[in-house]
Amino acid sequence: MKCKLNVAVMIIAMCLITTATHAQRLNLVLRFRVPFPFNIENTTFPAGEYEVTQPGQFTLAVRNVENQASVFAPVEPAASANKANGRARTVFHRYGGEYFLAAISDGSWQSSYDFWRSNKEKELARNSPTRQPEVVSVLSKPSPVTADVGRK
Repeated sequence: MKCKLNVAVMIIAMCLITTATHAQRLNLVLRFRVPFPFNIENTTFPAGEYEVTQPGQFTLAVRNVENQASVFAPVEPAASANKANGRARTVFHRYGGEYFLAAISDGSWQSSYDFWRSNKEKELARNSPTRQPEVVSVLSKPSPVTADVGRK
């Protein structure tokens, strides 16, 4: 009986250690500066400096550093391995004068995510006669770099 109890305690301890290890991996923290207003889900954010953290496995929190406005956005692992090329970056989709945060990466494939498209973005994409270029911001460690415009 004592042996079974010891085995049960060891299994529970291993499960707790595994859970703690998984929770520690959710430590994505990125800061970037955006020179234009942009949308996430149904929320429009002004130009400014932003911080992204990962409170859950497939949820990112995007917070305006200046006014503390934030949104929790559902994400999915990046669809393309090209988004994890060792450089932190943010990707925006542009339709006319509107920008939508589309992807973010800290440079590793474990922390490269695509944001879900909002209904507004889907509608603009359907009504857009030609595909707009994507806006990519490559992040450098000490300070954010201004966005560059380019195609995928």
